[in-house]
Amino acid sequence: MDAVRFILGIHAHQPVGNLPEVFEQAYQRSYVPFLDILGEFPQVPFALHYSGVLLDWLESAHPEFLDRLAGFVARGQIELLTGGYYEPILPAIPDADKIGQIQRMTACLAERFGVRPRGMWLAERVWEPHLAKPIAEAGVEYVILDDNHFKAAGLPEEALSGYFLTEEQGTSLALFPISQRLRYLIPFQEPAETVAYLRQRATLVPGGLAVMADDAEKFGGWPGTHDWVYRRGWLKRFLQALLENAGWLTFTTFSRALEDPPRGRVYLPATAYTEMTEWALPAAAGAAFEEVLAQADRLPGGERIRPFLRGGFWRNFLTKYPEANTLHKKMLRVSRQVHALPRRARGRAEALRALWMGQCNDAYWHGVFGGLYLPHLRHAVFHHLIRAERVVEAAGGERAAVRIETLDWDGDGFTEVLLQTPHLALVVEPARGGGVVELDARAQAFNLGNTLSRRPEAYHAKLAWQGRTEGEGAATIHEFRGAKEEGLADLLQYDAYRRGNFLDHWLSPEVTLQDFSRRGGSPGLALAPYEVRIARSGRTASLELVGREARDGAALRVHKRLRLTPGVPRVSLEYRLEPEPIGMPARFGVELNLAFYMGPPPDRFVEINGMQPGDASLFAVAEVEDVHEVRIVDAWLGLAARLALDPAARLWRCPVQTVSQSEEGYERVAQQVCLLPHWPLGGATGVTSLRLVLTIETGKAAGG
Repeated sequence: MDAVRFILGIHAHQPVGNLPEVFEQAYQRSYVPFLDILGEFPQVPFALHYSGVLLDWLESAHPEFLDRLAGFVARGQIELLTGGYYEPILPAIPDADKIGQIQRMTACLAERFGVRPRGMWLAERVWEPHLAKPIAEAGVEYVILDDNHFKAAGLPEEALSGYFLTEEQGTSLALFPISQRLRYLIPFQEPAETVAYLRQRATLVPGGLAVMADDAEKFGGWPGTHDWVYRRGWLKRFLQALLENAGWLTFTTFSRALEDPPRGRVYLPATAYTEMTEWALPAAAGAAFEEVLAQADRLPGGERIRPFLRGGFWRNFLTKYPEANTLHKKMLRVSRQVHALPRRARGRAEALRALWMGQCNDAYWHGVFGGLYLPHLRHAVFHHLIRAERVVEAAGGERAAVRIETLDWDGDGFTEVLLQTPHLALVVEPARGGGVVELDARAQAFNLGNTLSRRPEAYHAKLAWQGRTEGEGAATIHEFRGAKEEGLADLLQYDAYRRGNFLDHWLSPEVTLQDFSRRGGSPGLALAPYEVRIARSGRTASLELVGREARDGAALRVHKRLRLTPGVPRVSLEYRLEPEPIGMPARFGVELNLAFYMGPPPDRFVEINGMQPGDASLFAVAEVEDVHEVRIVDAWLGLAARLALDPAARLWRCPVQTVSQSEEGYERVAQQVCLLPHWPLGGATGVTSLRLVLTIETGKAAGG
């Protein structure tokens, strides 16, 4: 009789920095009930991967759960999988960190559960050919990838009934294909459909493997799935249906399958699952790719074309989102610093752990989940990277008052400038407006420059669609779920430049606060290349930046000097303006985007000239005249930013809010508060010089 062997694999993960209530909700709605049901079916083995982030939380919050899990492992029902401890995208981190994170996870599982895993879960199944060598060197025998990886290499569906071997520089690794069809069926359709598909596989390749490995959160954590999987009994019905067909369908594990000979040798291209390749494309290309896939599906024999249609690959996120690239390049720099420490150096283990936490993948990209769009995830990753830097400095005994360094920080072919004191760290981009794209309050390990610009996304075009036909089963997260609130379409405004700090604007007289709130400032100076010169004097250093914008027969030359005060967390900018000529009543503004945790008073608020205004919220869109000081306070964090202005300015302030998608629908996310002090420019009353001083306050001084 035709037969098939079925492998069930489950992957569970929560990002570094995710909210405690999110961990707890996933635990109660997904992790616990799933294990409860599997406990009723001891004859069903399955593979399980929990990220190190999640294991650490479980050890702290619910150690009894891990004890229970150990019982499943001891009786052989669970085959544990290793992986990068803090769930990094492996191709995006240095090899030393790849190997180190995997080995730490393997050692942790061996200590906690008494077994050494043979295989690993690859985060987001992001594969590049060079991975085979460091993964194998970390002690891993096999990796699980999507079937589209194999189909992209030219393998037909019927060949994907076992594992394959690949190699890199003579180092071999086994690769198992996950069935995309099974991922889409389980748990969203009735069990009978899965049984029918497995029956088809049994007929196609008798005795072959069928693998379903996917997120644990789809079993109760995703919207609508808890009711479907548990209250309506899908999981029990599914397992019962499989056992009822035990005559031709058997459960097995990856390790048992390794006892069979491989199906052959394979070299897979750099790719991930299909949706990831779509998300990694720029918005316009992503929309076009989605349409191409739809056209292929409508063609006779389109299923033969689809495997060869691929979008971008994961590294494209680093060009799609400059903010992700800034984060990534900081991570690489910190990694070099940490690994430069001697192995027995004081603090090295602490620095390494902080670095690895800063490599958690979720904040570096965006797809169906918020990811990069969620400020608390970005803040958490920056926090750990800054913390690792400080540990390295302490271990090396650095005492420099002001450090300054020029390099191509982000790999774009232009020079950036890094300035650092014991209190502050800045990354300045002379090639794009002379703005600051990183502004670290080092004592709090908090990046106030952790901003996000508003940009088009392919899914923004779907916001007008407000319904879905209800049917049996649960909706997958790839189906449109609608908006979480009214009016999101009105927020689809896009920035013409990257949001940062100390960006200069030549404002036309007709520009209003509402205009600025919706579209940002003029892109002229904000995108202009600035000449840069480093000036040193004793233990201090400053940057001299010069930019120019020409418009309608007039021009404006901007000279600005940026200086850090060694002993305090303070940065000052002195401006000299040269209108050439500007006789119209224009204005000159300096834009700041301060990435505090956005929230309401009393924990977070604004002070102007020493007093709270009528609406002190960070979400207010407001204009105030004659401002000589504005202060943004996060009392919960114990952090405040005080901006002194000389001469006094007219101040515009507003939130910067994005629209992104999540598993629950489209949602607004407040990214940062924007300040634009501005002064008259040109004519008889225009200013030609001004000064801004930004001081970071911490502890009691920041309490309001």
